[in-house]
Amino acid sequence: MTAKTDMAGSPAHPFLDGPIASKILRLAAPGLLGSLLQSVLFVADGWFVGRLGSLTLAGVALVFPLFVLSVMFSAGAMGGAVVAATARALGAKDRDAAGALVRTALILAALGGLFSAVVVWLFGPALFRVLGGEGAILQIALDYAAVLFPGIVLVWLFNMLASLMRGSGDMLRPSLGLGVIVLVHCIAASLLVTGAGPVPSLGIKGAPLSILIGYGAGCLYLATYLFRIKRPEWVQLGGPIRWQQVLVVGRRGAFASVQSALTIAMAMIVTGYMARIGPQSLAGYGIGVRLELILIPIIFAFGSASIAIGGVCVGAGLRARALRVSWIGSGFAALFVGLIGTVLAIMPWLWSGLFTDNADIAATTALYLRIVGPAYTFFGLGLCLYFASQAMNSLIWPVAGAGMRLAVLLAGGALLLEQTTLSEITVFMLVAGAMATYGLFNALTLRLGPWRR
Repeated sequence: MTAKTDMAGSPAHPFLDGPIASKILRLAAPGLLGSLLQSVLFVADGWFVGRLGSLTLAGVALVFPLFVLSVMFSAGAMGGAVVAATARALGAKDRDAAGALVRTALILAALGGLFSAVVVWLFGPALFRVLGGEGAILQIALDYAAVLFPGIVLVWLFNMLASLMRGSGDMLRPSLGLGVIVLVHCIAASLLVTGAGPVPSLGIKGAPLSILIGYGAGCLYLATYLFRIKRPEWVQLGGPIRWQQVLVVGRRGAFASVQSALTIAMAMIVTGYMARIGPQSLAGYGIGVRLELILIPIIFAFGSASIAIGGVCVGAGLRARALRVSWIGSGFAALFVGLIGTVLAIMPWLWSGLFTDNADIAATTALYLRIVGPAYTFFGLGLCLYFASQAMNSLIWPVAGAGMRLAVLLAGGALLLEQTTLSEITVFMLVAGAMATYGLFNALTLRLGPWRR
């Protein structure tokens, strides 16, 4: 049997016909492996930090959302723009544009890493204080951030290289790269955080240093594949820089970053609420929200598959097929993370037990999971629709949806502060309601607006 060809006689792209659901699942499977490995990285970091005590967990809870924000910026927002641009270029068979995106991605990695480091250097300490950090907790947050963010460019570089691969339909190697990161991080953390043999313990500073060492190894792995002698034919490291392309992709990624910034802002606002209740509540919420942030890479597995397939379809002029890809991929994401949230709502000790044996902290985490866990269904739906919108160039409504979620948290929190004393249960109910608002808003506005047939 011969392969299908287009009218010009060249092989047709495999994303342009055939069953959509099976293609999404096939592409998402390596992404889910990568998401699992990303989750293992976050859990491992929390486990090593947890061995240093509950105050250390509380201090890192102030910084951890900023680290995840850098991951979201570089992988989901700016990275998503690179995935979509690469997929559209290859779908349109414009290999020169795809090759130029290699240089564009490297430039964006350098600029994004520098921007992240400078922002945390200038505003991080004040932000930690606003969120309730003081005394030993504040010092722990400052020590952790002082090591992590000067090297955050390694996180950006890894995710830019991975985005180029995802845009070409290669979901496996980025996941294997995450495996390299996790393995090297765990080895480094076991030596640097608690010390082993002749290696002295660096305490809290060893945890972020281990993350950077792991990402450095992951960058080396992906770069070895992309820039080897027999590299993929569309990869062109040399050549002129297309500054117009840098501007367009960067602008789209920057706009998409608003969604990521709002997501982390929401986590940090709730962090501020919990700090008002007490350090044990803050530590318990820090463990609970770590799950939400860990679910983002899982949603991104379906989202990146939707971007890759949908982007190729858009590039080839098949918009109706791209829309079907977006809805099916978002449905899978909602189902998958909703199931995870529901299981942990029923058995919260499966999660809290990974980080602490403190009964009070575990009780707060359990309460969070019982109330918020089922609402992850809406979170998965809304966030995957945002990712899919990058391929469809329809980001305005999903970003507005993140703004709606933030508005619910701010308005509800202001009302609670005015009328009653903050309690864990009222804060967590507010978080769940904001998630439901987000998912429903994105689905309805896209269906009735830019995605209507």
